[in-house]
Amino acid sequence: MTAARKLDYYSNHVEETPLPPKRRSVKRNRVPVTLKICLLAACCVVVGLLYIQQQVTSYYLNMELVQLQEQVNIMQQRNDQAMLNLESQRSLKQIEQMARTELGMVDPTYVTTLVLDQPTTMAAEAGEPPSHWARDAGHTESLGFLATLTAWMNRVLPLGGVEAGTLQR
Repeated sequence: MTAARKLDYYSNHVEETPLPPKRRSVKRNRVPVTLKICLLAACCVVVGLLYIQQQVTSYYLNMELVQLQEQVNIMQQRNDQAMLNLESQRSLKQIEQMARTELGMVDPTYVTTLVLDQPTTMAAEAGEPPSHWARDAGHTESLGFLATLTAWMNRVLPLGGVEAGTLQR
């Protein structure tokens, strides 16, 4: 029991816990309300000025865009006119006119030439027409397509012995 008594001895004794040191109250420097309002107003003014500056820049850029679009339209019209001018310069009528006026060219003189085979001397002496005018259907000499066609036309429509001549080489 002695041990129990010892506990009683300590139970009467209450230890005091030390209190934390008192904090010194620090005076806060508070910002006056009028200064806060002025700072808020200044921020609003700065934001407003930045917005206005952005709007003015946007306006000027839109104006420049409109001017550039007008220039593009003008250039497209000039390009279209140049293409029309080029096409007209390439036309055959324009080339012919330039050849006549600037280069002094003239139309060639048209001369009709009829090439006939040499008639045999006996047919010429007898006054008969050359033998190639009076070709018969049984003629076997190859004359070509145009000569055959004109011989047939002369038989169907005799108009005075017109014949497509062949050049002999």
